[in-house]
Amino acid sequence: MKTRSHAMMITAILGLAATSSAKGPGAAGDKKAIDPVAIKALEGMGAFLRDQPTFNVQLTIETDHVLPSGQKIRVPARGELLVRRPDHLRAAIRSDRKEREFFYDGKTLVMNGPQLGYYARIPAPPTILELADTIQGRYGLELPMVDLFRWGTDEADIGQITAAAFVGTAKLDGVDTDQYAFRQPGLDWQIWIDHGDRPLPHKIVLTTTDDKTRPERSIAMRWDLHAKAEDAQFAFTPPDDSREIPLAELKKHHEAVAAKDKVHGKSNGRTP
Repeated sequence: MKTRSHAMMITAILGLAATSSAKGPGAAGDKKAIDPVAIKALEGMGAFLRDQPTFNVQLTIETDHVLPSGQKIRVPARGELLVRRPDHLRAAIRSDRKEREFFYDGKTLVMNGPQLGYYARIPAPPTILELADTIQGRYGLELPMVDLFRWGTDEADIGQITAAAFVGTAKLDGVDTDQYAFRQPGLDWQIWIDHGDRPLPHKIVLTTTDDKTRPERSIAMRWDLHAKAEDAQFAFTPPDDSREIPLAELKKHHEAVAAKDKVHGKSNGRTP
């Protein structure tokens, strides 16, 4: 993972089951704490994802918000990602509090805030990964589940991982998966990867460890590797009641919504 934001994406970690025979990750700098099997699993997953020309993934997201009293509440959201490599992407994250949509056709990125009634349009670089880096560097924004495009590349920065362990097997939605636990500065995370010949991630759980309240985010994924991905699906048609504004201004509107949320509680601050 490139940054502490994943979350990973992509968007709790190290909740190792008492019945697990795996040893938990150790302290930073301890080479014995990094199981090469766990690292190899990440690399294999990344290689498999890079080989998929198109895919659709449905996301079920649960994020902890911390009230001023210290009590944690969990807020649900849902998302969707449609990808046609190397230069088409449509993404959406929706909750009762906010809604955000992305449309990318290899030339232009549109970021839409349906609840706000605003959208922004910018020229875009020719690949999804370049797009992710551009909007993060210039505007401080992240594509939902951006780590799906970084895993297995030089940008994944596996060197940040200080501990890695195989936890055990688990069945998620009828799929046999292998569960792994990782640790890096400020973030513990778990991932469940398909045990078969399609090493897809099925769930990620993140814990912010540099916050004493240790808020968590859970992201469950349902994959379709045969999804239709036609040009029209990546095109944006502005609603009649929406208005185009500069992207920097749209970002300010989203920040204002986030600031309002903090009146009621704070989230774990991780993507998506």
